[in-house]
Amino acid sequence: MELITDSQGNVAPRLNDIRLTTEQAKAYHALLINQVVRMLCHGMIHGDLSEYNVLLSSQGPVIIDFPQAIYAVENNNARWLLKRDVDNITKYFSRFSPELAKTDFGSEIWSLYERGKLDWNTPLTGVLIETHKPVNIDGLLRTIDSVMKKELAWQRYKQERWTSQRSLAF
Repeated sequence: MELITDSQGNVAPRLNDIRLTTEQAKAYHALLINQVVRMLCHGMIHGDLSEYNVLLSSQGPVIIDFPQAIYAVENNNARWLLKRDVDNITKYFSRFSPELAKTDFGSEIWSLYERGKLDWNTPLTGVLIETHKPVNIDGLLRTIDSVMKKELAWQRYKQERWTSQRSLAF
């Protein structure tokens, strides 16, 4: 652990305790979104990110308080937690830069992550453009039928094998 200080060497304040200009809000928001992306690229989600868990050091915002951090692949609520983290900081910065309230970086980041297209340098827009492709129901039903047939064949094989081994034992 280290002491996070402001430019005067004092204990760094929480974001919640300061007022920002529009330009600062945009810059700090972009920096924190980048940090969220970096964490997710390493498989981590903070899980409780808000203006209360960010200190403003002499070099900019520093995310703190990681005990509740989760691994994205191990938690069924990962998408929801990531979106909540991003929405929390976006809502805070929107007080100083209202246009940020119209963005949806959380959904965009998660969509890129799910598709394996998220990396540290991925340009983000704050807009999720969803494309809806029609579902190939016939193909899906064929796949299900094929899997069911294989499973039934496996179950018959196991039953026959068990029965033959049992009759050999007597």
